Amino acid sequence: MSACELYTRYTRVWIPDPDEVWISAEIIKDYKEGDESLHLKLEDERLYEYPLDSKTKQLPFLRNPDILVGENDLTALSYLHEPAVLHNLKVRFLESNHIYTYCGIVLVAINPYEQLPIYGEDVIYAYSGQNMGDMDPHIFAVAEEAYKQMAR
Repeated sequence: MSACELYTRYTRVWIPDPDEVWISAEIIKDYKEGDESLHLKLEDERLYEYPLDSKTKQLPFLRNPDILVGENDLTALSYLHEPAVLHNLKVRFLESNHIYTYCGIVLVAINPYEQLPIYGEDVIYAYSGQNMGDMDPHIFAVAEEAYKQMAR
């Protein structure tokens, strides 16, 4: 699929921002080969002309569909790049208070800098005997999987 087909009106993208690192924007005019900028509408409704590097013509990262936001495994995202990963982790942590997220078999953990009631015996028993993807991401799921593999 060509860039002209992907970067069309209403497509959402991520653009670099000095304060927020990445911000979301929506394309308001179809991209055509040779364009020197993308016409965008930022989330705060401001219009912005995003300049494209004349040498690399690097287009901004595409944003994942809303249905994938907050996914518990990063490998399920349509687009797996820095802004998508950071946004997904932010949503899971700030909106759902989930500190753990999978990236395939890797467990990504965010330090909440506070005690959470997610390590008690009841949680240990809940994860005991479960397969790694059956429950929400957790260090106990990784430990259970490691134990199963070791016992084989």
